[in-house]
Amino acid sequence: MNDAAVLAIIVAVRGLVPLLIFRWNLAGALLAIAADGSDAIIQDVLGAEPLRGWYHEFDKIFDTYYLGIELWVALRWGDPIARWMLAGLFALRLLGVAVFEITEAREVILFTPNVFENYYLVLAGLRSIRPGYRLHGWGEAVLWLAAVTPPKVLQEYVMHYRAAQTWHFVRDEIFTPWN
Repeated sequence: MNDAAVLAIIVAVRGLVPLLIFRWNLAGALLAIAADGSDAIIQDVLGAEPLRGWYHEFDKIFDTYYLGIELWVALRWGDPIARWMLAGLFALRLLGVAVFEITEAREVILFTPNVFENYYLVLAGLRSIRPGYRLHGWGEAVLWLAAVTPPKVLQEYVMHYRAAQTWHFVRDEIFTPWN
């Protein structure tokens, strides 16, 4: 398949899937994460590389798009503490991405990890179990922050600081032995 067709598929997946967040806050977010990881898989499976040379910029634009949808949804939950926490975490991530783009210093990502995403997932998950769920004070908000931060820092370290090609590892080490 040619590069233009593969690019169209990737843009469609990355652009349309996050819209599900508006209807299904948690499931849509999980599907958006899957869509985020799908571009490398789509390129591999279809044998084209339309994102060669500018994958990082493309990925950050679509990441910001789906995270922005999550923020938009969360701002309408009627939970002022969650709104402040999520808005602050989103702003921290935007700052980190901007500084990284300017400096290209991978360490920046370690100090501005995308904790927003994990925090949103926890709250969306709690709200899917108990609609209308609200944080019960700043103490609870900080406890959730402490719980979701370490896994995200580890992920950022592996994927961005160490620049591990996650899809290639999964393909080569997990799927290949089963073939």
